[in-house]
Amino acid sequence: MRWQKQPVHYPYEHVVCYDLETITDQEMQDGSFPPWPRHRPVAGSFLTAEWSPVGYRFKLDTLLCREGREAEFYRKVDSLLPPGGMGVSLNGRNFDNAVLRLQAQRNGLFDLRNIARQAESSRFDVAHLDLLDVFGARPGTSLAELCRALSIPVKTSVTGGDVADLWRSGNVAAVKAYVQEDVIATYILHLHAAAWREGHERQLVLPLADLAIWLEGEPGLRHLLSFATCRPARWARSRAPALRAAAALAEAELRLKREQDEAAFSAR
Repeated sequence: MRWQKQPVHYPYEHVVCYDLETITDQEMQDGSFPPWPRHRPVAGSFLTAEWSPVGYRFKLDTLLCREGREAEFYRKVDSLLPPGGMGVSLNGRNFDNAVLRLQAQRNGLFDLRNIARQAESSRFDVAHLDLLDVFGARPGTSLAELCRALSIPVKTSVTGGDVADLWRSGNVAAVKAYVQEDVIATYILHLHAAAWREGHERQLVLPLADLAIWLEGEPGLRHLLSFATCRPARWARSRAPALRAAAALAEAELRLKREQDEAAFSAR
């Protein structure tokens, strides 16, 4: 009998999407992107999305890595990464996870098991999903290019090339807003990939509609409202009521069938 590879079942019910902003102390003379071991994080944003029977719940944590408090930063990162859920990133397998692992070691931290789980995951592992792998993109493909193709707003005021100057000038608020934009855009990109992989729009429609409502209700995230009104979000919100109604009807029919079966069994 020929062996067949079993399909991967991704834990969509608990996802942490994350992104780092980094700087280097030594730039390349030719202006090219420095090798990843030269990079150290200055900020990271982590969007936790958890499914519950009443819908998706979200939490956005954004961390700054201050000089002299690096160990605190890496321990907090470790606490935010899911021990049983799935981490999602764009190029995290080759950059973010590698940087986190190396810099944690540099700071004498060897017990960060959640960072280790992300960093040691393989391609298409359920511990960590790299969207470059999912979209079949080559290293160097940018978040901006992928998002632009899907009408997801990204890089609205700042680009990655601005981060070092902003950080060194003390404009940490701009760095923080930028990494938050990137992580929300990455999550919406992930939802598109999930819907395509599973062959059903609900994997995009329901969490994105809930995300848009959540963003509108968070006063501290007003700068992210473009994600609640972008074309994919508007489409998701128009489709969500019908999908929820269909799901409720299916659940009611299943419950009625179960009750009928139980009644028939009791009557024997």
